[in-house]
Amino acid sequence: MSIASETPPTFDPSRPLSSAARAVVGGVQAVAFWTAALLPLLLLAALLAGAADPQPDVIGGAVGLNLLCAVLGHGHSPN
Repeated sequence: MSIASETPPTFDPSRPLSSAARAVVGGVQAVAFWTAALLPLLLLAALLAGAADPQPDVIGGAVGLNLLCAVLGHGHSPN
């Protein structure tokens, strides 16, 4: 009868960092997802209410921000 020797668990210094990085990436994805989902509605409401100037640079910036958020938030699953 042989006794299998178990190796003691080793400390991996990158493990806490990788879990923290996953949490940060998940948070950024969630914020970007919801920003991409809600920004067009907020912009449309602001334009209809007259609270936002319909200037091309403002509209272009909002569209650019929406595209960036759509790309960053693409991997988020709102479950």
